[in-house]
Amino acid sequence: MFESELRTLQRDLRTIAKAYIARLENDLLVCLSALRSYGPIEQVSREILHEIRDLTIVVRNRKLKPEKGRRKDLRKIDSLIVDLVSSIGQKN
Repeated sequence: MFESELRTLQRDLRTIAKAYIARLENDLLVCLSALRSYGPIEQVSREILHEIRDLTIVVRNRKLKPEKGRRKDLRKIDSLIVDLVSSIGQKN
């Protein structure tokens, strides 16, 4: 009986993980779409360019250790993506 519950838990874990990753990837696609909607870089305002530069620095400076598979890193990625969506994804 316990083995059956563990297998069910394992299925739930996989289902939740897939849904979680799908949500984060969708949020990244929203950001990419918003970025593309600005058009050619020559037409982007100086203010937007500065904002994009700042966001680029934040994304570049992330400190992750993916090989360890830690929740801490997932939380950092989640938080970063939420910040990106609120900064760039929701403006369009």
